[in-house]
Amino acid sequence: MNKIRLGNYYLGLLMAIPVFTNAQNLDKILEAHFVAMGQEQIMSLRSIFMEVREVDGFGGGKRYQITKKSPNKIRIEGQWQGQVFINAYDGEKAWTIAPWTGVHIAQWMTDRERDLLVMSVGIGSPLFDYKGLGNKLELIGSESIQGDNHYVIRSTMPSGFYVDYLLDKKDHLIHLARIYREDDVNKVEKEIIFKNYKNLGGFSIPFGFENRIGRSGSDVIVDNIVFGQGAPSSIFVKPD
Repeated sequence: MNKIRLGNYYLGLLMAIPVFTNAQNLDKILEAHFVAMGQEQIMSLRSIFMEVREVDGFGGGKRYQITKKSPNKIRIEGQWQGQVFINAYDGEKAWTIAPWTGVHIAQWMTDRERDLLVMSVGIGSPLFDYKGLGNKLELIGSESIQGDNHYVIRSTMPSGFYVDYLLDKKDHLIHLARIYREDDVNKVEKEIIFKNYKNLGGFSIPFGFENRIGRSGSDVIVDNIVFGQGAPSSIFVKPD
């Protein structure tokens, strides 16, 4: 009986080793990633304001402004077909004004819509403070794209769907985010390619993104960025 128990003990210990090692590797990769991003310097900023334009293959697109306030508030406001739209997260809940739906007052987002917005709320890396945002991270392997090797880190959002982030093994920056439909990792909904990283006084920020949805795509270009001393908390709060 003691031998059986002892055997089960060692079996359990051996099974736990890969999980522990994987977690250690993830911690080291994230540490290198945050250093490459300059996350510590970025977190000293109180707010970031960005002017952005989105261009598709047909020459159309949106222009909008993004306001981020440390640690985890965001407001995206712009015009589409002559109508103002807003997506915002107040640090706990997310809301939207999307007039093309026929509703012209602020509405709470669904859990999935909120999680998709929360991907971009942070100042700096979307992998920073993942526990505070309720996400679970796992190192699931490696992937090569056009000869460049990447770590693949899977983020499971609170609403249950997955996003894979590909970090280049050389520069430790995120170069692709792969969003899956609901909770099915066999169905890719969208890919976001991070482009044109610029180092701004000790931290790195991508100034371009490419959105791929099936065979269609669009480019998002950051035209201007301003680092501020804060933003009014009221602009992130859902209006009555």
